[in-house]
Amino acid sequence: MTVLGQLLGVRHPPDTTKAGQQPGFDAKRGTCRDQVLIQNPEGFTAAIVATQRAHVNGDSSRRSVIMRKLDSSVPHRLGRRTNFIPALEGRPAKWAEVIDSTADLGASAVLAKAAVAAILIADDDGAPTVETADVNVLKRLVPDQLFAVRRPVSHQGMTNYILRVCVPSAHHDARAVWCESFNEMSHLRDLLLTTRPTQVSTQPMRLEWVFASGVRSHVPDFLVRTANGGMTLVDVTTERKFDDPKVRAIMQLTGATAKALGWTYQVRTELPPQRIRNVNFIHASGHDIRHDQPSAARTLRQATGPVDVERARGLLGGSATGYMRLWDLLAHGLAHIPLDGPIERDTPVTTTPSMGGSSWLHAL
Repeated sequence: MTVLGQLLGVRHPPDTTKAGQQPGFDAKRGTCRDQVLIQNPEGFTAAIVATQRAHVNGDSSRRSVIMRKLDSSVPHRLGRRTNFIPALEGRPAKWAEVIDSTADLGASAVLAKAAVAAILIADDDGAPTVETADVNVLKRLVPDQLFAVRRPVSHQGMTNYILRVCVPSAHHDARAVWCESFNEMSHLRDLLLTTRPTQVSTQPMRLEWVFASGVRSHVPDFLVRTANGGMTLVDVTTERKFDDPKVRAIMQLTGATAKALGWTYQVRTELPPQRIRNVNFIHASGHDIRHDQPSAARTLRQATGPVDVERARGLLGGSATGYMRLWDLLAHGLAHIPLDGPIERDTPVTTTPSMGGSSWLHAL
């Protein structure tokens, strides 16, 4: 068993504890099927694309070269999250005090500067270790250094949707991160298309604030680093939860802490259904069709006059090939279209991203 497996509590054979013997719990679910890891930033998606490319371009398919087995996943625990850091110590602060403190900008700023975070960070050998970081330490961290401090687990009868998403990385050959819901997945894909991040971490830390009556904590959903070095902390929630004064107070504290760190903070609620359909379509369209992406993008930039989907198809070779090249440019962030409406032939194509109405992006 690897060091990471020991830390995360991996068991083989599967969990046979008292929890695993509860009615409706299948202990065999602790055994993970062979997983796939390919040595490039696109991860599992690239393995699929590589196989498709072999058939499309006439290359010989050699799956055994690009795939290898991983260790078993963490055993499922009846739907509870699996935490990789120690439980929070101390009595929970009274919500009345928390809400009052966040209403005062001065008090909120003081709490933010005194905040600490429990993190799971890679040591010199790459093994995860639990540490406590203050604001000064957090400023120097990047997403690639951070492991998720918790992960969601599935259970019988669950109504949520959890999954892993392949993300770009500057320090790893391949990386995939956890999303705790379909809502989170949609927003992460939206971020990948519109901001083109270089590093992404999910559930990256547990922020902690100390009040007179106790302590409160929060685990943000994403930490994103962009090409210009900027850092964005992201929380994904629902409109119903966002209207809760307790949730809003915690997010205001998180936003104040992000400001103290010099980071941007976003609170995102449900995306419009049409935007989700567009994001998923474009995200799945990044196929290697053997065309010069920079040259194709330059062709669109240098075109005189407005460019829509139909004109872009003609500029990129016409027929179905033109469409495929356009979808590929969209998927790789080299071209952009409005994502809030249906994709039609007259949909404008630009080289700068459009956030649309952004009714789902909230300011605190």
